[in-house]
Parts: sequence; structure tokens; C-alpha cells
Amino acid sequence: MSALPLQGQEGVGGQVCVVFPVKDLSAGADTRDYEQTITEAVAAAFEAASFRVLPSSSWQDAADSRAVDLGQPLSEPDALAIARSIGADIAVTGVYSVLNEEVYYSIQCWDVAKEKLAAGLQARTPFNLAFFSGLNIALTSELLPRLASQGPQVPRVVFTSPDEGMSVKLSDDQDIGRITNGLLTMPASSIVPGTRVVLKKSRPGFHPGEQTVTLTASKPIPLKPLVRENRYGMELNSTIGQLLGLGVALRDYRVPDWFFITVGGYLWVQPPLNFAPRVVLHADMFGGIGGYLFLKPDAPVRLGVSTGAGLILSFPSTPGLPAYTDFYLDVMNWWLEATLFGTTLYMRQEFKYALGIGASMLGQGMMLRDFPPTTIGVLFRW
Repeated sequence: MSALPLQGQEGVGGQVCVVFPVKDLSAGADTRDYEQTITEAVAAAFEAASFRVLPSSSWQDAADSRAVDLGQPLSEPDALAIARSIGADIAVTGVYSVLNEEVYYSIQCWDVAKEKLAAGLQARTPFNLAFFSGLNIALTSELLPRLASQGPQVPRVVFTSPDEGMSVKLSDDQDIGRITNGLLTMPASSIVPGTRVVLKKSRPGFHPGEQTVTLTASKPIPLKPLVRENRYGMELNSTIGQLLGLGVALRDYRVPDWFFITVGGYLWVQPPLNFAPRVVLHADMFGGIGGYLFLKPDAPVRLGVSTGAGLILSFPSTPGLPAYTDFYLDVMNWWLEATLFGTTLYMRQEFKYALGIGASMLGQGMMLRDFPPTTIGVLFRW
């Protein structure tokens, strides 16, 4: 049916439409199963006329919030209110009744912006195999041309986004609405084409964002996805100069993606300076706090600093030598991280000061050697 040619419908297409269930008013229940089929036939005719028909999942929550009884025909106020809340231009309702092998049906098209009936269709026809083709002809040759004769509907600015449920406001906190089924619309009648505005975007579990866009009713405006808030992180790393080892650290973000506390460890083997088979095993355990500077969580490159304290346990393999304990302060660490193709890599330089207390191997002073210890690694967040 959707392939049948449509005549005289210029100016109808491109609008957002919601087709509510066409309800059965018949006395018996034998014809109740046709509700879905008839509703789908009406929706197909509107889709063939280039309307964007929203699925039932897009308006179900709005109907539930109004405590609408979907087992009964939808009233005009409820249909308009639900359609308006999801950004539809046209709301379609209808009923049918089967009696003595005939079906009476009535279809209404409501103009959401003007809050009035834009077009309607009533007919009585035999209820047989020819009913659906007759319904489609009536819709395409009568109802849709009447709807087109009303003139173009109020133009809309359409925003698209994969962030379902995201709230969108203008910079002055004027609420526009929420993304529903990947779509949000607003009337364009009071907007000068080409106006640049700042949109404020928010969604639970995501960092808020701002985006500057140029408003236009000629094409949809895509909104950039928000960045998910991360509560935890794990580092896997290796330190230059201590390459025979591997480190692991856990982060607990007290402020998502901004400020964290961390604990971790690094285990490495120090090879001998000569050919004697003597090595030293080092275990570095540490804790501290850290945070990012300046750049937001969605930035591809970020800079951060941290501080803390730790303990290095050293176990020489030479028989008879004791284990050593070196306490130190992380005076200041800085790191640079970059996110590429969904993977976050980082490089960190560490300025550690050995306290020289207890059974120390390093003595007291900065643990610099020729340059500050430099760590490279990968960061996983969730």
C-alpha cells in the first residue's frame, strides 16, 4: 500500500507525526485483533507521504505519566498533550466499529501547534479482503490532500542526538525539552534563521556540556554526545629505567573524572651491574591524591597533577643480605594523557623524595638519578 502514488500532497512531507492506536468500538471482541493492523496501515500511508512517524515507544512514557487509559479511544486533549511532549507536529487518532459485515471508521488529524482538527475522514465499507486497499485509497486520496490544503505546518527546529533522555536548555536556562527517540523539536516561528545560540545539555550519569549551534528549520541539527561520568579507574604501566617490571594502580574518583584517591604498586627486578647472578627485587607500594587541570573530561588531551607517599621494599638475591625499606614522599607528579580511538594513554613524571629512615637502601634525598622517573601506561575507566 505504501508504494501507491500520492497526488496533491506537496508541502505535507517532512513533518513529525504520531499515530495513536485506532481503537475498536465493536460490541464483540472478535474484531479487536484488527486494531494493530489498521493502525499500521494508517501509519504506512503517512510514511509514504514523507511524514516522520514516531514509534509507540516514543510516546508510551508520556501516556503513562498522564495516566491515560490506552484501552479506550484517545481524547483530543490527551492526544495533543502527548504529541506536544514528544515534539510531533500532527497527532492521528481513530476508531472503527464492525457490524453486519460492514466497518465504520473515523480518522482524525490534529494540528498540535494550533490545537485544532486539521483534517478528518469518515467512511463505511464492507469488511472484507478489499477493506485495507480501500482504506489506503481513502487516506491517500482524501485525508492527506485535506491535510495538505491546510498549508504547511508550523516549521520546527529539529535536534538529533544518540543521548536518549538528554535535557536541552538555552544558555538563559529556558527549557527546550528532552531527546526522545533520538529527536527533539521546537517551534521555529519565533526564531530568526541563522541565529547562533548556546545550548546547555545534561543527562544523569553524564557530564553536562555546552554546544553552540546555528538554528535552522531546513535540516536537523546534530548534537554532540555527552561524556559518561567515570567513578573508577585502573592503570597498567611501566617505568623507564625499571622496564623489568609492571605496575597497577586503582583510582576512586571522588569527583567523577576530576579528583581521585589512588593506591597501587609496582614490582620490578634490578639486574646486576656485572656478570654475577645477583639481582634485587623491588616492590613499590604507594597511595595518594590527584586531579586534572583546566581541560574538561571530553578534551582529547588532559593535564593532571598528584601527590602522595609510598614504601619501597628491596630484596637482594645475595645470601645473607637483609631486606631494605625506603619510605618516600611523592612531592609532585604531573602527567599528560591522550584518548585515541577510545583508549587512554598517559605519560607521568614523578618527583620522589626518599626519607632515609629505617633500613634504607637509597638514603635521604630526591630519587632523580639522571632525570625524574617517567612512567608510561594505559588507563581504563568505568
